[in-house]
Amino acid sequence: MTFLRSVVRSGASAATVATIALTLTQTRDATACGGCFHPADDVGGSVVTDHRMVFEITSQETILWDQVRYAGDPKEFAWVLPVRAGARVELSRGEWIAALDAATLTTVDGPRPVCPPVKPATSSGSRTTSSSSGSSSSSGGGGCGGGGYTASSETAPGVGSGGTTDDTSSSSGTSPTFTGNEDVEVVAQSSIGPYQAVTIRASGTTGIAEWLTANGFSIPPAIAPVIDGYTAQKLDFIALRLRPNVGVQAMRPIRIVTPGADTTLPLRMVAAGVGARVGLTLWVIGEGRYHTQNFPDAPVDWTQLAWDVNQRRSNRSLLEANALASNSGRSWITEAAVRTSLTESKVGVGLPNVFDAYTQQCLIRPKRVVPCNEQALPPEDGRPGDVGSTDPDAGDGDGGDAGSDGGVGDGGAVACTKVVSGCDGFDDLDVGSRTLHAGDVWVTRLRADLPVSALAADLQLAAAADQSELSPAHKTSKFTDPTFDPCATGRVTASSSGSASTSAPFTPRDGADGCTCRTTPIKEGLGTWVLIGLTMIALPLVARRRRRD
Repeated sequence: MTFLRSVVRSGASAATVATIALTLTQTRDATACGGCFHPADDVGGSVVTDHRMVFEITSQETILWDQVRYAGDPKEFAWVLPVRAGARVELSRGEWIAALDAATLTTVDGPRPVCPPVKPATSSGSRTTSSSSGSSSSSGGGGCGGGGYTASSETAPGVGSGGTTDDTSSSSGTSPTFTGNEDVEVVAQSSIGPYQAVTIRASGTTGIAEWLTANGFSIPPAIAPVIDGYTAQKLDFIALRLRPNVGVQAMRPIRIVTPGADTTLPLRMVAAGVGARVGLTLWVIGEGRYHTQNFPDAPVDWTQLAWDVNQRRSNRSLLEANALASNSGRSWITEAAVRTSLTESKVGVGLPNVFDAYTQQCLIRPKRVVPCNEQALPPEDGRPGDVGSTDPDAGDGDGGDAGSDGGVGDGGAVACTKVVSGCDGFDDLDVGSRTLHAGDVWVTRLRADLPVSALAADLQLAAAADQSELSPAHKTSKFTDPTFDPCATGRVTASSSGSASTSAPFTPRDGADGCTCRTTPIKEGLGTWVLIGLTMIALPLVARRRRRD
């Protein structure tokens, strides 16, 4: 049973299910950005509009995942991030953030009123009257009074990005691409997927910005002092750029793994490449609920949540926008804080957990033929075979007859191939869960829409004082128009073609006023059911008495 089927079975609305499915399959955005740099001749005016970051904090290691959304079409892409000594860069998958998005997506369930029963019409000769019956009528979530308002739900737009199509593995031992100088030491470098990656360290308090510029990274003048500030803190830098002849469409997410616990996100570096504002969505994974320590928390007043009948959605986005705009736009809101699992399926009511949302995206992928890892399994002649394509997903998709004992490449040489499952290479769950207690995993979803002036300070995270869960699922029984009556159409009486027609006045029962829908079922027809029950009890007594007589 897939988690989407379970969401359907749990009673989630069609809109919720459709949006979750769309979140898991939408096309990829550009990925992996600390500070984003474009070449000086990029006349397209590309700017970063949104960052999606995942930050996992444990006592043993800290992991950062990052994705960006562009406005425009950048010709090239480069990425620079200050890190502590010992940090390493690894390839990730777009499905990881898509899974976190699906597991914490905000939903709003609109009003589901139960209206007073519709008064059926009865005809008697030339005169028509209307009288109430003992049957009850409720909306059941499908409407009120048979027309007019229809109960509905809203799902916030997903921000996750999935659909990674290539599995190009990282490789080391490539020809040197970057060289140091008297001010900068090249600590490590490698080719990783579509990127050239290098880790550099300054011998003093400056020199990194100059080295980056000399090596093809276009550093805006305003960012050079920021880089010098991080250099003065004795931080290393990881820098990536796309390999030659590789376009931005080939970009893959990356993750930065740093030894030890670190609760600081380098927002000052995020200022590179952004416009006047930047949207930030941050998932914090840990063993408790987190909040922003040096930026203000802005609670959303969910008591004001109401449903707009004309727009068929709630005022959620307005309430959130008001909260985000407070404190001169520096506020962060907490959209969700939930316990989840990275190691086992917990399909049930509501949104999926992270494990289900992530694995669902690879279980549907077919088996495929990929090149062997030539470093782990060299061919018998000791020379790499000609595997033709470096894209493992370029295989026939059905597993074919190829095995791990080799095949023939395009150049006639022996090419080692193997068959892998659809989930091969999906390792974010393993990486994310290896230093967490399996039974105490929390995901806190935070969001901000910051002006560029707010990026003058790095973000400090801390354990929240409130360690209660905050569900992303909300309900409202109110309408934005307080005069709207969803039961109005249900009180229209029927008419016949007789010579005269009158309608007896309807008297609401159980406190309903006939104009306001209730949020609990009206116990219409209760007397009838009591009478039936008493009759069923009395019948055997009457029968026994007759037999004695």
